[in-house]
Amino acid sequence: MRLSKNGASARMAQEREANGIAAVRGGTEIKIAYKMGYVLNFYREPSFRKIEMELGLTRPEIVTLIFLNFREGVTASDICEFSGHLKANISRGIIALEKKKLLRRDTDSTDNRRQQLFMTPAGRALYAKYIPALREREQAMLACLTRTERKEFERLLDKLADHVPHWAALDEL
Repeated sequence: MRLSKNGASARMAQEREANGIAAVRGGTEIKIAYKMGYVLNFYREPSFRKIEMELGLTRPEIVTLIFLNFREGVTASDICEFSGHLKANISRGIIALEKKKLLRRDTDSTDNRRQQLFMTPAGRALYAKYIPALREREQAMLACLTRTERKEFERLLDKLADHVPHWAALDEL
């Protein structure tokens, strides 16, 4: 009987905690943004911490390699504009990646002031080590959605992402 009582007590504590979290997620005046942040924090934070600890990459380095994997020849400013990261952080990340021989910089032939960024084979190999875990974590995050819901969710995210330039810089703090 005691085991059953402890099990019931533990279950009740879990339910109270879950209800408390739900109340916080839904109780703010910025419900959508808060919930998006909540979900992303539980995706990004453990994932990036693991990459930092296991592979010795900082967050700006991780973001830079992700960006360069699908679009090379960009500048630090391009990465900042896309990611929302501060230029100083991305610049430090680029310097570190270059020292680690994970990317190279080339002067833009049309503008000597611009430095274009390219991933090296070593950078691609390191990227290939961590991206499967990020994809797997994304799948786990989306596991509660049906295929139809995933497609609709992606469509809505695309719509929100396309709208970012219209509001993002309106009143930056």
